Amino acid sequence: MTTIATTHTALGRPSPGGPLRTAIVAVAVVAALAFAATGWFAVSWYRAAHGKSLSLGMDRDNVLRDAQRSTLTLNTLDYRRVQDGLNLWEQSAAGSLLSQLRANRDTYVRAITDSTAVTTARVLDAAVASLNPRAGTAQALVGVDVTSQAEQGDPSCAHRRVRLDMVRVGDTWKVGTLTPIGDDYSEPGPCPPATSPK
Repeated sequence: MTTIATTHTALGRPSPGGPLRTAIVAVAVVAALAFAATGWFAVSWYRAAHGKSLSLGMDRDNVLRDAQRSTLTLNTLDYRRVQDGLNLWEQSAAGSLLSQLRANRDTYVRAITDSTAVTTARVLDAAVASLNPRAGTAQALVGVDVTSQAEQGDPSCAHRRVRLDMVRVGDTWKVGTLTPIGDDYSEPGPCPPATSPK
């Protein structure tokens, strides 16, 4: 009697050590590497999103935004709504500047009302010169044009540069002190409008 030996190869099935096993192992290795890479990227992204450099950059952006906003507020006033304007001034201030505004409020009201002037401001440029997030202090430099229009008379434009010592109050940065840099210079007529970059 003739014995017919059958094997996986004879039946057309690959042996356990054949090409199919090699392909399965290769796919498994690639999948493991892809999973590991995904995990590494996720950890790297989390560290970047929660790292000190990102937090510092966000603080710097907030200081810059609030310094520009405060500069506009503190250089904008309408003698017909002087109390509302001074309220906005006080909301932008902290520390010694806030104390000064409150102590001299009546004097400011009389002077501004007598001037019959309306002032509007436009920030030209701004930069954060220093920042200490731990202490909640920063310093910003701002260039601003201020147009002043009296009820009787022609408008004039004042070009100013100021240094703002900023103090963090809750989620907002407010002006603790404001110091002019250099000399203001004025010219007749309203300040020129902003020009769009070409």
